[in-house]
Amino acid sequence: MRLASYLADGVERWGFVVDEPTTGQAWVVEPARAEAFLARYASIPSSGLVASRPRFRGDDWPATLVEFLALEDEGMAALSRLVTYVERFVGQSDATLLPRAGSPVDDVELLAPVPRPRLYWGLVANAPSFVRNKPGIPIVNLFPLGHQRPQGAAIGPGAPVTFRNGHHLPLMAYNVELAVVIGRAGRYIPLERAMEHVAGYTVVNDVSGTYYYDIVPGNAGRGYSLPEGYSDWLYQVTASWGGKKADTLAPMGPFLVTKDEVGDPYDLLMYTRQTGRTRDRAHSGATLLGIERVISWYSSFASLYPGDVLHFATMGVDGLPVSPGDVADPRTLLEVEIEDVGTLVNPVAVAEGPVPLESHPSYAVRQVAASGASSLESPQAWTPGSARHFYTSFGNHETAAEVEGLARLEVPRFLNGPASSLGISGPVEIPPRATHLVVGIELAVVIRALAAEAQDGREFVLGYAPLISVCDRSFADAVVEPARTGERGIPAMYGRWADGFNVVGSLAPLPDHDWRGRAMSLTAGSRAAAGPTSEYLAGPDELIRTISAMITLFPGDVITLGSTAARLVLTRDEYEAGVVVRGGIEGLGEVYAEIAPSIPATR
Repeated sequence: MRLASYLADGVERWGFVVDEPTTGQAWVVEPARAEAFLARYASIPSSGLVASRPRFRGDDWPATLVEFLALEDEGMAALSRLVTYVERFVGQSDATLLPRAGSPVDDVELLAPVPRPRLYWGLVANAPSFVRNKPGIPIVNLFPLGHQRPQGAAIGPGAPVTFRNGHHLPLMAYNVELAVVIGRAGRYIPLERAMEHVAGYTVVNDVSGTYYYDIVPGNAGRGYSLPEGYSDWLYQVTASWGGKKADTLAPMGPFLVTKDEVGDPYDLLMYTRQTGRTRDRAHSGATLLGIERVISWYSSFASLYPGDVLHFATMGVDGLPVSPGDVADPRTLLEVEIEDVGTLVNPVAVAEGPVPLESHPSYAVRQVAASGASSLESPQAWTPGSARHFYTSFGNHETAAEVEGLARLEVPRFLNGPASSLGISGPVEIPPRATHLVVGIELAVVIRALAAEAQDGREFVLGYAPLISVCDRSFADAVVEPARTGERGIPAMYGRWADGFNVVGSLAPLPDHDWRGRAMSLTAGSRAAAGPTSEYLAGPDELIRTISAMITLFPGDVITLGSTAARLVLTRDEYEAGVVVRGGIEGLGEVYAEIAPSIPATR
């Protein structure tokens, strides 16, 4: 089955794609309307269906594709029966079902199949070509290197890959990537059962740009390179992955194609083209870490949910460059195709000024802008469930060079992770894979309203809160040396991604934004650590301005200024019996985390 999300009369809808038998024209058919048509047809006495009216889900079809995927196996089975019935019906009985229950695909605005992905996780360096015949890489650590994209990066077929005010020029790059869409929720998923959690596949165009390289002082125009002082891995990925997280730079589509339609996902040809000219051809069989291993590995510390999207990196030439002249040419088309999955085509646009949020190419952004829910009115209105994104700054304290080996920079480091890693005071489930934990007390802010190219970040702060961070050191412990820099660096990010590992206290407004000079305290059992908020280098204002320059922040998003020297290490022996970690920031209240190991169970 080919499943699509689309807009009709300004309303988000979803459906399955059927080719009209006589013309071959593709139609997207809404399940509820199709079943209603069949019910009316069956009511005709001479239809032959009076006594055997076809029934599937009646009027109980969900409104969006992600809501449908949440029905998991039961929903997919009902849809499969309906699609099979409709395909036979329009070929043998009454093809007017198509205009009564659907629209031609060419007449609707196709969205990304998952327009607002909760998890949009992209792997990097996932093909043998990244390590083959390189003397400096004698071994490969077989765990995924990857990054989380914000929802504003997702656009559908035909939507323009858009650069603001010439940002990202003079260079951009792109590649075709195979993506998996999760269809069954799970955690602690055995490798041999991982494919049971896959709904199907789609195509992702992995676009990147150079804005976070260009803003390094003296580095503008040097493309994908950084000066010596910015050579640490965490700023390298701030620049590289920040250029992938930017709005509109991750087109997805055109359809979600179910597993049965594709067959073997490791035997698919993949093409990257520019305005009709082939630039690269690859094969999905070049995957270094396969779908099963990645799903099982990710679920060993964090939950997967229906509608989550995982894309598996380029299998061919990495980062096909597009010249500045082609970026500025309105005739330029970025085309990516995967055999049996589909072809995704997007134009390129350079905005002369700020991109209006109400007409933003990303449906996730413009939906919020037009919904009347583009801001939160009070700190009390926020819960962790309000957050779509969670951003963390790294090496952002006075002692970072001494403690972490991260030099002080003029541009802050940041990465984002899944919002499911946020929680509130209470129990924190520690996955079985965990070894010792590093816990810290941090200052966090919550975003009040949609923020794009913010000039004064303070205007977008809803409130301030203490945050207890939990970082699982098992990721670092698993690295075998000699390792690549990414293999050494990424545990600092993954260690905080487990469900509920970032515990946020109640929000407090600070009308004067006087967050500096406040005492921070942390206790775990009889041990304690402390430090002032004055240790932070970049504050909320600078982080909001830096991130929102290319990445739209959503109301409810959380940004933490990151860890400081106020941290403690807990061994597994210490937390086996349970330990309560308490933290607080002067004038902002307290937060606590009840830490105990989980009882593993596949779910």
